[in-house]
Amino acid sequence: MSQSSPQIPPITLMRIPQILKVMPVSKSKFWLMVQKGEFPRPIKIGRSSFWTIEQVQAFIREQSAQSTN
Repeated sequence: MSQSSPQIPPITLMRIPQILKVMPVSKSKFWLMVQKGEFPRPIKIGRSSFWTIEQVQAFIREQSAQSTN
């Protein structure tokens, strides 16, 4: 008998070059936004920084909503 284990949904991680393709800001401006708390802090794996695609999408949706108001 095999016991089925719960499935963990896949998590898509993005790095800065991928994020900057969808957000028209410079790398230094991006890090300034992170430092000021305007953009979520990264997930650190070793010395690398990652963000989930959900964090990036939520930020873009929020900015889009603010610009239409």
